[in-house]
Formats: sequence, C-alpha cells, structure tokens
Amino acid sequence: MTTLIQPSQEDVLQLNPEQKEAIHHGDGPLLIIAGAGAGKTSVITQRIVYLIKEKKARPEEILALTFTEKAAAEMEERVDILVPFGATGSWISTFHAFGDRVLREHSLELGLTSDFKVLSKPEQIIFFREHLFEFPLKYYRPLG
Repeated sequence: MTTLIQPSQEDVLQLNPEQKEAIHHGDGPLLIIAGAGAGKTSVITQRIVYLIKEKKARPEEILALTFTEKAAAEMEERVDILVPFGATGSWISTFHAFGDRVLREHSLELGLTSDFKVLSKPEQIIFFREHLFEFPLKYYRPLG
C-alpha cells in the first residue's frame, strides 16, 4: 500500500480559495491559467496528489502539461515526495515533449518515420523561404 505524506501546514496555509477549489475540482479535466508566480505548479501538484490519494484516478490516468521543463521537473519531484511510489505512471511533461512523444509513437500511422526531426526556428524560416511557392496558397488582394 502507498504511504501518503500530507502537504505541510505551510503549503496548505498559502493556498487561496481559488487554488483550493482547483485542487478539489470535481471529475473531468481541469485547465489552470494564471500569471507567473501565481502558484500554478503547486496547485497542479496538489491536484495530482489529491486525485491519487482520494482514488479518483490511478497515476497512469493522469496527464499534467506545462510550458517549461523546470515546472515539469518540479511537479514530478513534488509529487514523488508527497506520494512516494504512488505517482509512477503519471505523465508529467511539457506540451512540446508530450507532442513529440505522441507523434513518435504514432509516426507510422501519420506517414512519418519515428526518427523525424522537428525543425528549429531558424530551420523553419529557411525551409519556408525555400518552399513558399510550393504550398497551395490562395492569394487575395488587400481590401484596405
């Protein structure tokens, strides 16, 4: 059986009503949008712990996505501390890593090889400059 460590009193006291509401949100997906430093990582971490603790979801049914690798690593670490051995199977990553993994796992179905390369920004610009007129674009005259 998994041993659960409760969040520290300090963590609980720092949560505002909206954060507590997000942590205890009912069934179904939850999208958290907030500015920098608003506590998104803490709320998502506590939400994952809550879902596992209350047996509302198995760890392998949980997907948590964020924009930065730092936040994803922080969430994984916090969940691992709060739910030792209980979070194995949860998918905590960046949107980009998630997309990359899904594309690679289903690459053959999409007509790609699994070793495809995602272009960097400079490579994208060069590619579009070289191939712009090959795209079936429709041109419209400006209305202004």
